[in-house]
Amino acid sequence: MRAVQAGQCKRVKANGSRCKANALSASEYCFFHDPSRAAERKAAQKAGGSVGKTAVLPPDTPDAPLGSVADVVTLLGQTINQVRRGEIDARVANAVGYLAATLLRGLEQGDIERRLAELEVILKGQCVPDSPFDADLISGRPGSRLPQEAVAHEGG
Repeated sequence: MRAVQAGQCKRVKANGSRCKANALSASEYCFFHDPSRAAERKAAQKAGGSVGKTAVLPPDTPDAPLGSVADVVTLLGQTINQVRRGEIDARVANAVGYLAATLLRGLEQGDIERRLAELEVILKGQCVPDSPFDADLISGRPGSRLPQEAVAHEGG
C-alpha cells in the first residue's frame, strides 16, 4: 500500500484503495466524497447533464412556409431571434442558414426558368411569316432556317 500524501482525500474505495484526489481545503475529503457537500454535488451533476445539449425547438413546432424568398427571409429572421433568446442552439441555426441559402438558390433558379419559359411563349407568339427567324428556330426544332446574316457569321 502506498503512503498517504498530505492533503489527499481519505475516502477508501470498495476495492480497498484510497481516492487519489486532493482533499478540499478545510476538509479531509475531495469534492466527490465530502459528505457536507452532497447538495452541491447533486446540483453540479444535474447541471452537468444539461451542458452540451443542443437547444432545439419542440417537436410540435409548426413548419415554416418556404415557398418564396420572403418566406425564407422570415424564417431566417425568426431563427436569428431564437438564437438571441437562447431558444435554439447556434449550431442548429447555422444548419438552418446553410439550408436556407441552398433553398434560396433553388427558388432563384426556378424563377429564372419560369421567366425564360414566359419569354419563349411571348417570342413564339411574335413569329411573323417571312421573318428570317421562324417558330422552328425559336422552339429549337431541327430543320429550322437561320437568317442569311447568321449563316454568314457562323461560316466565318
